[in-house]
Amino acid sequence: MNHRFVKSKKPKVSVVILNWKQLEDTLECLESLRKITYPNFNIIVVDQGSERNDVETIKKNYPEIKVIKNKKNEGFCRGNNVGAKLALRENPDYLLFINNDTIVKPDFLEKLIEFCENNPKVGIAGPLILNYFEKDKVCSCGGKINRFSLNCKEFKFIPKKPIKDLNFISGCAFLVKRKVIEKIGLWDEDFFVYWEDSDFCLRAIKASFKIACVLDSVIYHKVTRTVKYLSKRYVYLMTRNNLLFAKKHASFLNWPFVLLSFFARRWFGYFLKLILTRNFSSIPAIFLGTLDFIIKKYGQGRF
Repeated sequence: MNHRFVKSKKPKVSVVILNWKQLEDTLECLESLRKITYPNFNIIVVDQGSERNDVETIKKNYPEIKVIKNKKNEGFCRGNNVGAKLALRENPDYLLFINNDTIVKPDFLEKLIEFCENNPKVGIAGPLILNYFEKDKVCSCGGKINRFSLNCKEFKFIPKKPIKDLNFISGCAFLVKRKVIEKIGLWDEDFFVYWEDSDFCLRAIKASFKIACVLDSVIYHKVTRTVKYLSKRYVYLMTRNNLLFAKKHASFLNWPFVLLSFFARRWFGYFLKLILTRNFSSIPAIFLGTLDFIIKKYGQGRF
């Protein structure tokens, strides 16, 4: 039986999901969303140039869902922006960006919306993200940004109560009030992927919104399904985007701390990890990421 969306006085939510060569994950995610208790939502899937018949399969199994097909992988930011622009035409109260390699609890959206409606200053909220394969392990419940170095420290433990004054939440599941987007805009496509969620949140904070993690809203994430940890692309994007984030948000006084941390974590830290894991092919990505920041080669970049 197909899920039928019920008209409701509750705020309208548009859900945006990207699919790129992960049809099985996307279908599992959509099936879990079909079972949620929240009554007033719609789903938009943006296919990022999958070579198989992913779009046709999604449409066949979920005819109530809108599907957009991009010609190629446009990246996390641009892909989400494509979906968001379509969603905003229907005037939703909230947009939910969620990874296709997640599974949600039936009441997760109900809990998120209830919290946001009861906390007007909160502009962005996320659920507690647990590991799909080790369900007692926390992947993320947001984090803080160091005021000096601008390093992002992600919390991987369960706090005793909801946190309303975070500096960022994971882009894995990202509920945004429409008025936030109207004030600060959408995702910065220069990032392509990585650091974009911290950038979005910091822009919202500067516009006087608060960031929160709602602990009784729970999803499960299949960690690092798209870009493998310490792959060339991962090292390259993390290195370049670290500097891009600093460029956007660091003050003059921040830069000595930013550069000290950058060389310790990205250059020395990555170099040591890649040597120890004998992953020599990813070493040039450290230098290329730094170079491309200097020459302003943003977006997808080299990999």
